[in-house]
Amino acid sequence: MKKLKVFSTLLTASILFAGCSAAPTNNSNSSDSKKEDKQTISWDNKQNLKGQEISLLWVDSDGVRAKLLEEFTKETGIKVNEVAVDYNSLYNKITTSALSNSSNIDLAEMDTIWAGQFLKGNIAYDLTKVVPEDVKKTFTQSSLSSVMYDKKLVAMPFFSSTKHFYWNTKLLADAGYSEPPKTWDEFREVSKKLTKNGSYASAWSWKQSEGLTCDYVSLVYGFGGEFFDANGKPAFNKGGGLKALEYMTDLVNKDKTVDPASLQWTEDDVKNAFAAGKIAMMSNWEGMYPDLNNSSKSKVVNQTDVGIMPGEGSVVSSAVTGSEGIALMNGSKHKQAALEFLKWMSTKEFQLPLFKNGGNYPTVEAMYQDSDLKAADTTKTIDKIMEQFNYGHNRPNAPGYVEWADILSAELHEALLGNKSPEDALNSAAEQIEKSIESSK
Repeated sequence: MKKLKVFSTLLTASILFAGCSAAPTNNSNSSDSKKEDKQTISWDNKQNLKGQEISLLWVDSDGVRAKLLEEFTKETGIKVNEVAVDYNSLYNKITTSALSNSSNIDLAEMDTIWAGQFLKGNIAYDLTKVVPEDVKKTFTQSSLSSVMYDKKLVAMPFFSSTKHFYWNTKLLADAGYSEPPKTWDEFREVSKKLTKNGSYASAWSWKQSEGLTCDYVSLVYGFGGEFFDANGKPAFNKGGGLKALEYMTDLVNKDKTVDPASLQWTEDDVKNAFAAGKIAMMSNWEGMYPDLNNSSKSKVVNQTDVGIMPGEGSVVSSAVTGSEGIALMNGSKHKQAALEFLKWMSTKEFQLPLFKNGGNYPTVEAMYQDSDLKAADTTKTIDKIMEQFNYGHNRPNAPGYVEWADILSAELHEALLGNKSPEDALNSAAEQIEKSIESSK
């Protein structure tokens, strides 16, 4: 999710309630209860569910999402009791409910990095055999992959999200470029020409936090690397993973084309620098428009564009995903009614208002060709945004990721500061992460 700047708070809550690498276990989810659920829950439900009530825990959005719940009730007769919290509190509240075997939450918003934790900890109901295969095929690649773990469907896609590539068309034209770089080699050469007179070619969210890990993931796969090998061992400390960090450190310390403040910046800081015209290129989440074209918030009105992230070699593009899902809680006593809401999420009645009023991009691929959605796209960028969803890559979302991410971001930051070589930093991270995985078995 794009609100990952609050990751440090989330990490504290994760360790407090979930331990270092093992997910909390909902003991009420016995094999008998699983069997019963599979017999009574059905995608093609014929039961009359009017009058039933379910509870939905998700992030507060100033009432935008609450209006959708009213529409669902009108259509189905199922009442939804909204529990809206800030993102910092979301994971805490979900795991507390699971640990106490509470049934007061039927559905909950799930960040992609929690998928393994939710499945292995029996927090979320396994939807793999419930949702038909033809339905799964309707979703964008990035949104579907973000709610899966170990080939299991842990939640229904809620919205599509990846990082994207933004550039200042005027600054590039002034430097003699009519189009943005398509490869990371080109990006590096272009950056050298764009860095002058106190302005930098790019800025990044490279403070020691989840934002740094997100950008590293984009580059690992962009350089043809992977996080784990076929045996589940860390592989990011060699090949494309090592090339990615070497590239990052070269931009900062050799080429000096990256604004030095990047080592303390979040995605919002980068957005502000780009809007102020202080940098020419950035990687950031969707949702930068229409603010970038709002004269009260931006000095680069109608001077910017968005497209796919660069790749390298045979890799066309790569971007970290931030898509989320809505999970059906194992402790729910109203699973069929809750499933009806998950089913409704794939309809235009849900997807269009979520985009128009909440700025969230659809999970259903066909929606990107919908005439009403295109009409609502006042910035005319939706086709460019959608293309990046074909090149999305997840962060490892296995149980224990919350600890791994802390280890990894710390070592990445040491390399960017010049305190360690990229190879030493990644070897240290790989060793610590492998020990964490072994100790959790």
